[in-house]
Amino acid sequence: MRADTSDVAFRLLMALGDLWDGLQRARIDPGARGLHLTKEYLGGYTRYSAGPAAHARMVVEWNEATRHLRVIRCEAWSGFDSVVCATVSHVRDEARAKGLSGIVEARLNEACQEPAPSRRTVVTVAASLAAVAPVRPGR
Repeated sequence: MRADTSDVAFRLLMALGDLWDGLQRARIDPGARGLHLTKEYLGGYTRYSAGPAAHARMVVEWNEATRHLRVIRCEAWSGFDSVVCATVSHVRDEARAKGLSGIVEARLNEACQEPAPSRRTVVTVAASLAAVAPVRPGR
C-alpha cells in the first residue's frame, strides 16, 4: 500500500471517503466488505483514517485546495488493493440498485484519472512529538 496520490487504489480509497457519509445516508454500507474508514474535518484538511478493522493502518490528511497530502501513519496492510476493490464493487452494485450509480460512478471515474500534481509530506512520530513537547524555561 502506498499513501500517495499517484497510486490508483489510494485515490479510490479517498473517493470512497468522499462518498462514505452519503452512502450511509442512502442505506448503503460501504464497510460491508471489511474496509473501515472515518473522516474528520480539520480546517482546510480532511483526515482519513482507514484500516481492515477498528485499528487504522493508514491516517492521512488531505487539503484539496492546496493539493497537499500529509501522511500521518502508513503501516503495512496486506490485501489493501483487494479490500478497496471489493468495497468499490459492492458500492457500485448497491448504488446501481438504489438509482445512485451516476453520482458514484462519476466520483470513482474521477479518482481513476491521472491526478494533478500534489505535494506530499510524511509526518514522522519524532517530529510530531517534538511539536507538542513542553518547552522548559532556561533551555
